[in-house]
Amino acid sequence: MDRILVATDFSPRSDRALRRAILIARRVGASLTLAHVIDADQPDRLIATDRAEAYSLLGETAQTLRTSDQIDAEPLIEIDDVHSGILSAAERVDADLIVLGPHRRRLADVFIGTTVERVVRRSRRPLLVAAQPPSAPYDKTILALDFDEASRAAGRAALAMRIFEHTDVIVMHAFDAPAERMLRRSLDTVDGADDYVESERRRAVEQLHELVRELELPPTRHRVAAINGTPARSIHECASSEEAHLIVLGTNQRKGFERLLIGSVTEDVIREQHRDVLIVPIDGS
Repeated sequence: MDRILVATDFSPRSDRALRRAILIARRVGASLTLAHVIDADQPDRLIATDRAEAYSLLGETAQTLRTSDQIDAEPLIEIDDVHSGILSAAERVDADLIVLGPHRRRLADVFIGTTVERVVRRSRRPLLVAAQPPSAPYDKTILALDFDEASRAAGRAALAMRIFEHTDVIVMHAFDAPAERMLRRSLDTVDGADDYVESERRRAVEQLHELVRELELPPTRHRVAAINGTPARSIHECASSEEAHLIVLGTNQRKGFERLLIGSVTEDVIREQHRDVLIVPIDGS
């Protein structure tokens, strides 16, 4: 990992992203780009004023990082809407990772999503949502795997980014037993329903072990759990019980109204804003 882009609006939430990006950059030897997006929908004189003020603040921060932390850092300003500007900045510097802070949900976000969710939907680059104030490198990480290419991509990318170094990794899979409810409705098949769920669990365990070997993950602990309510809830319950501070997962990049209407497990996970989440996208139509 050579270049990390951290997006800031100079709020305390953005400060979480900057502090986390500094910790990662220091550990892997990456450079930082400090990006700020100025709303293009305003008069030119206001844009010019905002640009001068933002560049001054970013420049001071970049200078401090270079002199005090020995981290190569540079400021970058985009004039656009926020999520498009972040993505344009990441393309401009060829960022290996985008780091964002959590964003406050507003009424309009019910329909169009928060800035983070909109960046997730369109990004072709790994994205870290720094939800918690960071104080140290991650000591426990949940790698949530399904048996699809998105999960394989997430595992490979996290390995390449050295995310799993110096952290206890728990690989988890939330399996579904689609016929369980139907079987339990039949009074004479209660034992049969339990046997069915257990067989699905064993099958998921075998598949998970095979996937871990395929990805050549470092020594890990495995956890297979039945889906409780939703996959996102199951992932958060696992992270909570393990006291993990980072969740890693992959996501497919669906397009248009399909993504807008049906959402994704990834967006359900980041909406909770309890833990940092690393999202690794793959192109999928």
